[in-house]
Amino acid sequence: SIGTRWREMLRHPRGQIMFETQIEEDATAGEADQTATENQTATENQSGGSNTNEILEGEQTTLKNFQKKINIGQDYHLTDKEILDIAEESTKNREEIDEQIREVDKRLRHPPEKATQEYIRKLETKKRQLEQLSAMEHALIKAAAFEIMKYGDPVDYIIKVYNRLHVGDTGIGKVMLLSIACQSVLNSEGLQPKLSGASGKGKTHAAKAMYHLMPDVGYKLEGSLSAKSLFYHPDLQAGTVVFSDDVRINDDLDDTLKRAMANFQQKTPHRTVIKGEYTELEIPERITWWMTSVDSPFTDELLNRLFGLDVDDSVDQDIKVSEQQLYHAKYGTESLPENDPDIYIYRAIIHKVKGESLKVIVPYADRIAWSASADRRNLPRFLDLIRAFATMKYMQRFELIDNQIWADIKDFEDAKALWELGKAGLTTKLTVAELRFLNWIVGKTPHSINQIEKGYMKPDGKPYIPEAIRKMLHGKKDGKGLVDKVPGMLVHGSGGKNDEKTYEIPFFDDKSGMEVVTLKPEGDNPTSQEPLFSDATNP
Repeated sequence: SIGTRWREMLRHPRGQIMFETQIEEDATAGEADQTATENQTATENQSGGSNTNEILEGEQTTLKNFQKKINIGQDYHLTDKEILDIAEESTKNREEIDEQIREVDKRLRHPPEKATQEYIRKLETKKRQLEQLSAMEHALIKAAAFEIMKYGDPVDYIIKVYNRLHVGDTGIGKVMLLSIACQSVLNSEGLQPKLSGASGKGKTHAAKAMYHLMPDVGYKLEGSLSAKSLFYHPDLQAGTVVFSDDVRINDDLDDTLKRAMANFQQKTPHRTVIKGEYTELEIPERITWWMTSVDSPFTDELLNRLFGLDVDDSVDQDIKVSEQQLYHAKYGTESLPENDPDIYIYRAIIHKVKGESLKVIVPYADRIAWSASADRRNLPRFLDLIRAFATMKYMQRFELIDNQIWADIKDFEDAKALWELGKAGLTTKLTVAELRFLNWIVGKTPHSINQIEKGYMKPDGKPYIPEAIRKMLHGKKDGKGLVDKVPGMLVHGSGGKNDEKTYEIPFFDDKSGMEVVTLKPEGDNPTSQEPLFSDATNP
């Protein structure tokens, strides 16, 4: 039958996609087979029964069943031609990928006599990457991804998938997602997320959830870092996301990170001597760094290059996380599942975006009123948020010329909403924990650490230990605390015998009440509900 033919054509070579079984069940239900037969008959009457049209008709039926089984939150708007193009491209690409998989399998079964463990590891990595590519090339996955990118909201869809894995922290999820999108923007300076929060409050899990959702096809790397290690990485690609958890920063690593971030659109060179020979090494362009830390172990220069956000450490969030953990325990579900259609769709969207190289124009940039010009790095960060939102929806944005798109007013509104979530930290360069403490102590009489311990509590009502308070005030070894970072914070006493140190800050503004960015009206003042141009073909 036609259903059997297209299922064989599109079947994943390792049978890892769960909805294959669902489609089989649909095909035997009766209604789907009858519809497919009717479609086949109509097509054969019109075109002589060409295989191309059989693929088209089979895909139309399949997409209806797919929509019933996997809810992407919207109806399908794909045209017959789009479905046909997806089916043909999928078939062609998967045949090429499957041939590569067979070749790698052959080399794994019959390795060279002197093959090293590194040789075998690279082959296994290559096979895993090819299998993920094959999964993303499945026609139904590509159709769903295309539907969301062209007719839906890819950011909203991806964040919903992310929140299935990690409860809350949607702002952090969006910044990580948009940092990936910036790697496809030729005029971006790059977004470099910094996740902060108390130990055990979910910063690592948030990063791991988004990292897990990225396709493992060669442009993501996880692990600890030494200062010059990435200069020696043999397979580091341009546009890689490097995730380092609980990062420890020394001067040498700080220098490497600053240079690579500043050179976002260019390679970062390093000149050294190896075995007596002069050698030039480099970190490729458009590297994005995801770094987590309990506090902020970064120099001011490096901190100025990071987009800092804190995880939600509220009691309500603790309860929601516990509920999710109990749910996983009850049903035996994996916290980071692999064989899930939503995850394959997410990966297909990201892979498609990663394949683009776009210049994003913000045509209303002269209408943006920015009230925080003292920090010259924050406005470029905000503009990159606009560019990244536009890039995630590039299929829906006006394309002036090839690979040059225009950001919509909606991209500004989305960027502003995201900026508002973290504007206090982005403006003051302080973490949520530091801001909470400052807002508690401001205006009080001088307090010693012992007095602070008795009066200042965590969000769950428990006290801080004196050492934690001391670190917040003075920083870790070779680090900076609030005494160094906050202008106007006063320290009384030497800390010697009978001269206990006390701390006060007469005035502090966390900038949370300030509206940093607005859009000035002009002409008919277009909004996200009104197009920028009366005729989209004539800007």
